[in-house]
Amino acid sequence: MTTARQVRQLVRPLLERHPDLTLVNSRTLMLVPIAHVTREIWIDRTSSALYFTPQWTLNPLFLPYVKPITNAGFCWEYIYRSADIDGQGRGWCWDDPDMPKEFITKTERVIKLLRSVDTLHACRSLTEAAIDYTWGKDCFENLVYDIAMGNLNLARCWWQEVKASPELQHLPQEGPWRTWNLRIRSLGKPLMDDNRAALAAILHRWERENVACAKVEAMWAPTPFPLEEAG
Repeated sequence: MTTARQVRQLVRPLLERHPDLTLVNSRTLMLVPIAHVTREIWIDRTSSALYFTPQWTLNPLFLPYVKPITNAGFCWEYIYRSADIDGQGRGWCWDDPDMPKEFITKTERVIKLLRSVDTLHACRSLTEAAIDYTWGKDCFENLVYDIAMGNLNLARCWWQEVKASPELQHLPQEGPWRTWNLRIRSLGKPLMDDNRAALAAILHRWERENVACAKVEAMWAPTPFPLEEAG
């Protein structure tokens, strides 16, 4: 398995060149400061000790879940190696002496891209223009997203679909799905009342809780949502 020491050695040149980049844990690089979306580069382990799999992702922090964001949010993409002289793909192999140099080159391109998406609008524009897998595939996520963006007329359309969804017909007795269900329900009244302040307070609370669970408070910069700026 890929070790924390291997990762630290691999990413050291990146950390030295980019003061807005930090190694959050043994495998995750983040651009800081963090606002509503984390901009991450993962150095994932594989089943082989010889290989690792790097990828980047944008993760929203204001969704109504009860655990920190750990999976793809807006989008995620693998960072691929260049083909060899025979046109065959190459993996990220620790034993390959050419690997570290190519990793730095490819990752710096990703850093430049991630640095350019420093607002909620920019994150969404990137995913809509270039990424096949985007956050906001279902009515629940679209509801929260459009509230955050201040698109309340559209959010009210999503709310009608959410209310009719099987997931909201019954309230779970306990567990994280009950919490999620109650949080989704809590959006209804302020949304229909056009109460932007109440909606913003809800999203800020969820974001604070996700930030605390993810243990990135020191890198987080609380920021108004477009919802508040449009009001």
